[in-house]
Amino acid sequence: MKKLFVSQNLVEVESLKELLENNGIVCMIKNQRASSLAGEVPFAEVFPELWVINDEDIDRARDLMEEQVTVKDANGAVWRCLGCGERHIGTFSACWKCGREREVGSEVSQGAVQPESTEGQEPLFSDFVKGLMLGVVVVLLVSTIRHYQSIRSYTDDRNGDGKADVISIYDNNKLVGEKYDNDFDGYFETQYTYNRNGYLLKGTSDRLRKGKPDIITYYTLGRIDMVEFYDLATGRLIKLATYKLDVKTKEEIDQDGDGVFEQVIHFDKYESPLP
Repeated sequence: MKKLFVSQNLVEVESLKELLENNGIVCMIKNQRASSLAGEVPFAEVFPELWVINDEDIDRARDLMEEQVTVKDANGAVWRCLGCGERHIGTFSACWKCGREREVGSEVSQGAVQPESTEGQEPLFSDFVKGLMLGVVVVLLVSTIRHYQSIRSYTDDRNGDGKADVISIYDNNKLVGEKYDNDFDGYFETQYTYNRNGYLLKGTSDRLRKGKPDIITYYTLGRIDMVEFYDLATGRLIKLATYKLDVKTKEEIDQDGDGVFEQVIHFDKYESPLP
């Protein structure tokens, strides 16, 4: 199996594959769905590649591809690679031979390709090196940005036992949630939820590890607004505490579990019960 053609344009590769298959040449496309990896690996490694399965067909495949190049496309456009001089039809955006992309000034008229004068011009190797360096810089920059934006969670081991006891969850580099294993037993019984502006919205505690919180704290602009307490045995709401700017102002208590708050206690600014 031999590689015949590489291009960043999948349509070009598929078009050439169809041409070869119509002429009885078995071939396949590699990296057909690898574009999502661009930025994480070198860009040239994720370009679609056309491979001829049988080695004995490679010469005929190259002849067919070169014949295709000599045919005028719908617009009559023909261009020549400034890197190696290979001629292409207008539908190709990159050179099949050396991989160089089509550039301004590469268009030529139909007929024989005339060599381009190099008098007074810098060597093409210099342009290639400049383009390569620029490409490397762009790839590294994109890779760094994507890695930074791909952070989804961060763990912390507070007691040094080799197990995470804090998990911070991010969405587009913004903290949206936290989980705590406060007694270091492997179960994250406390969780917090944040809004897009970083304000704490809600906190829950599952003290019996039943998968359902028995204390729920609600926040407004990061300050405690209300706390619900649930009976550990029945799961019923038994107490509701109301706060203002983190200071408790009232407690409502359901003493018999019938869903009605029979006792109401008010508090002063020091959270001392009022008579």
